[in-house]
Amino acid sequence: MNLDYASIFDERGSQYHAAMRAHPRARDAEFDQLFAARPLRAGETLLDIPAGGGYLARHLGASAEVTQLEFTAGFSGEVPVVDQSGDWPVGTFDRVVSLAALHHIPDRPGYAARLRAHVRPGGTLHVADVDASSPMREFLDGFVGRYNGTGHAGVYFGADIDWLAAGHRVVRNAVVPCPWMFASRDAMLDFCMGLFGLQGCTHEALAGSLARNVGFEVGPAGARLDWHLRYVDIALD
Repeated sequence: MNLDYASIFDERGSQYHAAMRAHPRARDAEFDQLFAARPLRAGETLLDIPAGGGYLARHLGASAEVTQLEFTAGFSGEVPVVDQSGDWPVGTFDRVVSLAALHHIPDRPGYAARLRAHVRPGGTLHVADVDASSPMREFLDGFVGRYNGTGHAGVYFGADIDWLAAGHRVVRNAVVPCPWMFASRDAMLDFCMGLFGLQGCTHEALAGSLARNVGFEVGPAGARLDWHLRYVDIALD
C-alpha cells in the first residue's frame, strides 16, 4: 500500500502528533538547520506548509510571524486545512518552508510551483527532505513501510533540483546532519514508534533497523539518532 500525504496522515497523524508533543525538543536541530545558511531576520513572515501540528511555529516562537497550512486535520485539527493541489488562500511571504513532506507528494513540479508562488520577490524557499541516496530510505521504505499500516514508498530527490528551482538562484543544496536528541534510548525508540505509526514490531527490531540504516549513539547525556536531510534554499530575487 502506498498513499499520498493527506491519506497517510488522516490515518496516523494523531500518533505522529502525540510523539511530537511527548518529545517536543527532539527535532530542534532539524528545525534550526532550515535557516542555518540564511538566518531569519526580525519581523520576517513565514509560511509553513504542510505544518503538521504546528511544530515549527512552536520552535520559532516570536522570532518569526508564521502562517501555517496543512493538507489534513489528522494531526491536531488546530492548523487550517487546504487542498495540496488547489489554491492556498494566503498571500506571499519572506520565507516559505516545506519540511519532510515532499516525498509523499507525487506531483513534485506542480507542488514546487505552488510553493514558489507564495514567496515574495527577494524571499527564500526552504525545502528539506530525505536524500535519494541516503540509507535512511531503507529504514523508511523498508522497515517503516512494513510496520506502519499505511505503507511507505517515498519519492525522494537528490542533487538535481532543476524542477524545484525552475531557474531561480540556488543558495544551498546539501545533505546536512540534523540529529534527533533524546533523554534515553527508550525515549528514542518510543518517539520513533509513535512518529512513524509502527505496529506489531518490537523495540529491539526497531533499534536494529535504526542502527543499520540511520545510526545512533547512547551515552551518559542521552541518545542521538543520526538523522540527516537534504536542505535546499532557493532565492527568488
